[in-house]
Amino acid sequence: MDSSIRCQFLGGSDEVGNLAMLLEIEDMRFLFDYGMSPGKPPTFPLPPPPVDLTFLSHSHLDHCGMIPWLCSESDHRILATEPTTVVSSLLQKDSVKIAQMDGYSIPYDNSDVKETEHSYVHVEPGRKRDLGENYSVHFHSAGHIPGSLMFELIGDKRLLFTGDLNVIDTRLVKGTKPVLCDILFIEGTYAGREHENRKHLEQKFLEKIDEVINRGGTVIIPAFAVARSQEILLVLNNAGYDVWFDGMGKKISKIYLKYPKYLRSVEDLKKAMKKINIVHSDQSRKTAIKGDVIVTSSGMMDGGPVLSYMNKLKNDKKNAVLLTGFQIPGTNSRLLIEKGKLNFYGVIEKVNCEVQYYDFSAHAGHSELVEFAKRCNPEKIILFHSADRSPLAESLRDTAEVLTPMRGEHFAL
Repeated sequence: MDSSIRCQFLGGSDEVGNLAMLLEIEDMRFLFDYGMSPGKPPTFPLPPPPVDLTFLSHSHLDHCGMIPWLCSESDHRILATEPTTVVSSLLQKDSVKIAQMDGYSIPYDNSDVKETEHSYVHVEPGRKRDLGENYSVHFHSAGHIPGSLMFELIGDKRLLFTGDLNVIDTRLVKGTKPVLCDILFIEGTYAGREHENRKHLEQKFLEKIDEVINRGGTVIIPAFAVARSQEILLVLNNAGYDVWFDGMGKKISKIYLKYPKYLRSVEDLKKAMKKINIVHSDQSRKTAIKGDVIVTSSGMMDGGPVLSYMNKLKNDKKNAVLLTGFQIPGTNSRLLIEKGKLNFYGVIEKVNCEVQYYDFSAHAGHSELVEFAKRCNPEKIILFHSADRSPLAESLRDTAEVLTPMRGEHFAL
């Protein structure tokens, strides 16, 4: 065993969220992502020792949420794409606001978020940088959301850290391709679970919307502001519905349009944005309720405009809520799916309208992860970012040595 490569997960190994991985190669120490789990209250990874460089894979909170705390403690250089840094700052500021509203403590403030912006070093997929004398890093698109990266470290050994990845082309971004490596660090969010064929899924989704509109109802689509709401607008693009768009996704869409090379088609997103109605006042919210479809945050229904819409739409069986993402246990959307109820700022009420779930995931499913890992042809595979890694470990055991480290555990590679 080559002990010159050492590793430790500070969070996000046996859970989805809180991702933070320390990697020591020769005399260099790197940190990959530093996220939080935005629950109530939020949870955080272990604090890291001093590091030479931080790699940020993308702008979801479970990967970027604790970066401002990192920068408030000491100086950091953080490699990420420009769209990742811009969207991360927006989400981090929103986290401060939500923590204040909910009365939870979060270990940084807006001035830390602002300060962090000076720590980012912008990189691009397809490029490389030197790391010390013997190693370089190559950046690859991860196919997950606009600006998401995989990091390939090349020296005595080739290491690949995937962050979150997707191998299929979605409407928003093109899927990623395997990268040959000796040591593969791969996420396992959907270990043991497959996704439905995307074309079939979109067709069923649009058919359900037709059905609801034809019976005189309104469709409400709670969608994550980052990437999911834009994906949904692209799916709705040519369907001819009266679509209203509300919440933070409006800002994120404007940001994405500034970075066309990170999108599968900037023209498609521009067209989709032109066809919809943007909600910008209480008055337009009243009009939106009378429309066909409302796409709004938050995706987990824990806050944002979605609750004010639901309050008005929940009692009419003609209406429908179409969930488009994974519902984390303990969230409002999970309560809706399991109990048919919603928590309206402390008051739990029954929801009588139709509720359906459509798996518009931006993660690779089980067999896609297996195929990706096999085609990377590694000697060792380290599984992380998964509540249950065993199905994936089982499927990959014949391919390579598989490791499933726990939070805080030191291991050599």
